[in-house]
Amino acid sequence: MDAERKVRIADLAVTALPVWAENPDGGALQEFLKGIGCDGVDAVMVTMRVVGCDLGEAQRMFITAPCRAAELAFHNAFMEGLERSQGDV
Repeated sequence: MDAERKVRIADLAVTALPVWAENPDGGALQEFLKGIGCDGVDAVMVTMRVVGCDLGEAQRMFITAPCRAAELAFHNAFMEGLERSQGDV
């Protein structure tokens, strides 16, 4: 990870920490992050810092949040395509 991204993630974590402290709910945290334009890997990394959890838990919080339904749909479609392609080889 480059230095600029590390700084951005650290800054976003500082911004999101009060949201988590006020309401320790993964869905609410993801809603906040989405609202400030923090998506994808950055949102997972920020979640790890803010919540103090491991990568797996942060990914679960990201992908299961109602506001991340489009990301979940993409993930599921991608995985289904990957599984289908295994039968084509």
